[in-house]
Amino acid sequence: MSLRILHFSDVHLPFPAGAFRTPEILHPKRLVALVNFYLRRGSKYAEAFQKLNGLREFLAREPVDYLLYTGDTLNFGLEREFTAGAPRLIETLALARQGSLAVPGNHDLYARSSLALHRKHFAPLYRTDLPEAATPTGYPIVRWMGDDAVAIAFNTSRPCLPFWDSSGRVPSLELDALDRLLDFPEIAVRRHIFLMTHYPFDEHGYFHGLRNSRALLRILRGRDNLVLLHGHNHRPYTHLVPGTGIPLYCAGSLSKAGGESFWLFDLFGDSLNARHGAWRNARFTLVE
Repeated sequence: MSLRILHFSDVHLPFPAGAFRTPEILHPKRLVALVNFYLRRGSKYAEAFQKLNGLREFLAREPVDYLLYTGDTLNFGLEREFTAGAPRLIETLALARQGSLAVPGNHDLYARSSLALHRKHFAPLYRTDLPEAATPTGYPIVRWMGDDAVAIAFNTSRPCLPFWDSSGRVPSLELDALDRLLDFPEIAVRRHIFLMTHYPFDEHGYFHGLRNSRALLRILRGRDNLVLLHGHNHRPYTHLVPGTGIPLYCAGSLSKAGGESFWLFDLFGDSLNARHGAWRNARFTLVE
């Protein structure tokens, strides 16, 4: 049985008019981010809606069975951003023929108030095919993909008060649950286990990376049927996790000007064929 899976990330949809007319913008981290957005960051994602529409057009030409999304739909996690952005992303994820799965990014959970907003506006994304494996946080989330593959999402994003801290972390409950989940007979026998989260699996950094990445990698080593997917870094790349045969794919950003990207996977039995998608002549196309 063959499957086609598309992985994308970091859309960063522009904020709607009036989004900043709220006391929530006075959060210290948001104020610093707002200055950065106007001076440097905002222009790079000004056409994010066009790029999301471009993905929809690509999916009409090249239908996929599953869409896997690794977060950062928004910029500041404000309520009006959720109201405007969530329906657009959910509509896109609904274009997969058989299903989709997604996790939040650090910009989606920018402040503590964003946690409840994400659960409210992205409620369909929290559905799991194996509810007994989820922790009280709602993760890990499982999506069966045919008889040979499965996708497992866990959350590494969290609100951080200091404006200089954009690090992530796997909650200990989710880390333990993931370790147990990978030994479930129904999962262990699958030829392809796609693990997806926002932060890079193998970048240990105190202020920008995944703080407990070493603990995460310890439970992944020795498992030869894994495929690791993440976002956060706005450039696409792939490599084998050092000391293992586990492939890792960073989707980059779907909408960053000059670096728009995604990964398309075709599965045939034990074979996994990965191709890179890029923005060329105002449309997404596959780069051979």
